[in-house]
Amino acid sequence: MLRTRARSQADDEPAAVAPPAGVPTLLVVDDHPAIRELLRDELIALGYRVMTAPSAENALALLTGIVPDLVLTDVHMGAMSGVELCARLKHDPRFELTPVILVTAAADLDARVAGLAAGADDFFAKPFDFIELRTRIAALLRVSAVLTQLERAEGVITTLGLTIEARDPYTGGHCERLSRYAVSLGQALGAADATLKALRLGGYLHDLGKIAVSDAILLKPGPLDDDERQKVETHAAIGADLVNGLRTLDGVRSIIRHHHERWDGSGYPDGLKGDAIPYGARIMAVVDVYDALRTARPYKESLGHAEAIEILARETDGGSWDPRVVGKFLEILPEMR
Repeated sequence: MLRTRARSQADDEPAAVAPPAGVPTLLVVDDHPAIRELLRDELIALGYRVMTAPSAENALALLTGIVPDLVLTDVHMGAMSGVELCARLKHDPRFELTPVILVTAAADLDARVAGLAAGADDFFAKPFDFIELRTRIAALLRVSAVLTQLERAEGVITTLGLTIEARDPYTGGHCERLSRYAVSLGQALGAADATLKALRLGGYLHDLGKIAVSDAILLKPGPLDDDERQKVETHAAIGADLVNGLRTLDGVRSIIRHHHERWDGSGYPDGLKGDAIPYGARIMAVVDVYDALRTARPYKESLGHAEAIEILARETDGGSWDPRVVGKFLEILPEMR
């Protein structure tokens, strides 16, 4: 039997019970008032802040103003199902890391398969075993907290990349342009989502290692001598080492280390050649060269678009850059510009 109790609030309105600040907020979505109240009471007893919604549509309206720590939703509810709600949440950048648990009948295999496709993080079967539910919620909240911390770490490192760029008044906007160029080029080439994320972050972090290069060299108003050039070329390996150990930046590390490699093996730091150069690094190398040609430096003026692509094409013919990547870049560049 479901336990119920009188409520002072109309049951078709979202309900919120607020314990002390810092307690995880859970959103319960179910079109059966008795089940909704049962889940609310049990979760409050476990010490959570709980909000409820009687439909997926009502939940979406509620979510315009809050970001819960976890969503627990029934599957079968009126016009919009819990699976559809899950898909909507997972496609929204605000909620893509928010754990979603789908409540299903034990034998509802179709709902579970659809839920997996929609990005659901876990499933819970009726009738409820609250010891199991408590354990699953706690586990998902721990994982979510770790992911949030990693996202914050990425934000700090990205800000550091922009801070390094700010040392050089001639390269303002370079990181943002590279991030945009690289993602657009990756999309045009059909790169996987993980590669696109790495390219987005790589645009900001590709020159992270320049933190170890002195201003006297970085801002020198003329060509570098051999010793100075060697010091500049250490930035690729240093930058990769700086993000070593951050698992969410695994895909970015190869871009940082290898975006100065050349198709013919004449680049640095490892002299990689052809397909041995990581795919993301090949993409970043092309957009980096184009933007560098278009950017004024203490020892050179900025080049026009036509001259920049002429040099890029000539260097590609000479073996510097991946011909397929350059060809696609030149194809989509008019739209990006």
